[in-house]
Amino acid sequence: MIAALEKLFSLFKGFNLQTETLFYGLMVVKIVGICASHRKGGSSYRLLEEAMKGVKEVNPTAETKIVELAKLRINPCMSICPEGCSRVSFECVMKDDLQTVFAEMKSADGILISSPRYFIVPSKLQALMERMYCVNYCTKYDHPEAVHPLANKPIGFLTVSASGGYSTIPLLEHLEKFALWLNMKPVMTKTFPFRGVVATDPAEKDMQALQRAKALGQTIAKTI
Repeated sequence: MIAALEKLFSLFKGFNLQTETLFYGLMVVKIVGICASHRKGGSSYRLLEEAMKGVKEVNPTAETKIVELAKLRINPCMSICPEGCSRVSFECVMKDDLQTVFAEMKSADGILISSPRYFIVPSKLQALMERMYCVNYCTKYDHPEAVHPLANKPIGFLTVSASGGYSTIPLLEHLEKFALWLNMKPVMTKTFPFRGVVATDPAEKDMQALQRAKALGQTIAKTI
């Protein structure tokens, strides 16, 4: 279907915002945002809201959803993968809300992760990353031919800290390594630090960061 739409789009003589919006509006896609902050509705959530506005500007029919980890129960990895996690490919044997988040990620065409700079990431996000990493490792060990359900999905990062700027670079690097390990495709930004958006808390007052968050949402929508 996408190939047919691309052919239709190529017939337009003039490339402008209206024709671009028409093209992407014909595609039904889903973008899922993961808010890693322990504060519900805080700066990380605000950045995701703005990014989703960017998605909608490019593709008005896109389905967007924000999942707040603060509302969920995600326990830390118990390192029981050798006994269980590889029995079913890419499935953790520990049962909690990780399955809910993973299901949303699998159903999405593109993913956004928004996180504050802790040491280095909030505990629930770290637990999610550790468990998904271990499940991937064990599955690949027993089934080298297996393809991860998130492989080739575009993913973008939004970060926030009290000091902003350079302080979030270790966080962005951490998120990028996680995404690459799962064979996802990190989406670069056009401005420093290029790995994602950085904002100074409170993000609501960082107008430049809000603009860049919206631009990242637009890029994610166009990447699909």
